[in-house]
Amino acid sequence: MYKILIKYNSVLGREFYQMYQIQTEGTPSELIEYSTDDLDELKNTIKELDREYGYKNIRVIKDVTYNVGITVDEIKTTTPSEDNHLKE
Repeated sequence: MYKILIKYNSVLGREFYQMYQIQTEGTPSELIEYSTDDLDELKNTIKELDREYGYKNIRVIKDVTYNVGITVDEIKTTTPSEDNHLKE
């Protein structure tokens, strides 16, 4: 999934990037974060944004999502003296 970041300058003169958003069709319309897997659509969107913001103010990121599975076989609780942490 590709997403687009647009650079803007804050009132303090710092540079920040925000996610490019598009307006949904329908009633009521709302802003949603732009994302696509279609490279042709991405290229066309970047061309449009280049005219408005300039290429130096556009960044494309690849959003990678993954799942991590964790299995616990045994839960053991001990006191420090049982683990020999307090040996003199």
